[in-house]
Amino acid sequence: MQRRPGSTARQFVPTPGLQYKLIYLARRNPALTADEFPAAWRSHAQLAGSFATSLGKHFLSSRQCVKRPLENLPEAFRNEYDGSTILGMKSWDDLLAARYHPHSLDELQKDEERVFAGAVDDWTMAVEETAIVDGEPGDHVLLAFLAPARDAGDDFAGRSLALARDMAQAAPAATRIVWNRVVDPASAYRFAAVTECWFDSFDAAARAAADPQLVAALGQHGIADRDASVRLFACINPGRPLGTSDRPSTMDRNASHDGGGS
Repeated sequence: MQRRPGSTARQFVPTPGLQYKLIYLARRNPALTADEFPAAWRSHAQLAGSFATSLGKHFLSSRQCVKRPLENLPEAFRNEYDGSTILGMKSWDDLLAARYHPHSLDELQKDEERVFAGAVDDWTMAVEETAIVDGEPGDHVLLAFLAPARDAGDDFAGRSLALARDMAQAAPAATRIVWNRVVDPASAYRFAAVTECWFDSFDAAARAAADPQLVAALGQHGIADRDASVRLFACINPGRPLGTSDRPSTMDRNASHDGGGS
């Protein structure tokens, strides 16, 4: 049966000129190891790319961010999640058209069972982007999925954006910092904002992930629920087990930005 936009998406009024995106936070199929997951996920994206003339025409960019499986991963970034996809859309109408596309969804959803621990749609949220540092994204990213604390008050979005603006000082090595307001939440999460902090190298991202000041700024302690929020240390999916090279090749980076979705 074809999925249709819920009431939140139907009633949302987009602001002309702003960037709208789909973001999901994923767990891998338990049958896949952490080493196997990047290639399996890339093959899923290639399947989505096969719908380029119908589904892909709605996308501006696709960034598949896979969790770095490091033995010394800082405690703040240890969790059950394995990656996040960030899909830039041409418009809000394109976002709705892609998310509820009538022809490609059945095949993609069937393949999701092979790759993921659940239905991607349950994990997907629509967001409105505000650029804090408006540079180019690098190969590595620190992501924060922020759920409001119970006593955060009614203006969580405004307070969260103000705190995100302070990250420019806390992360001077970041090439791009983006704050995203969740305008249509995922059914599985109660995230209200997502922050992206991009770096051009593994070393720069690792130093940032080990910086208590930046980790606190990323987690927005004081207004975000620590138990319900999630931080992720990830890199652009190279489509192969991580560890042999800290920096994906040019070919790998281009493939991860092909706008194919998923």
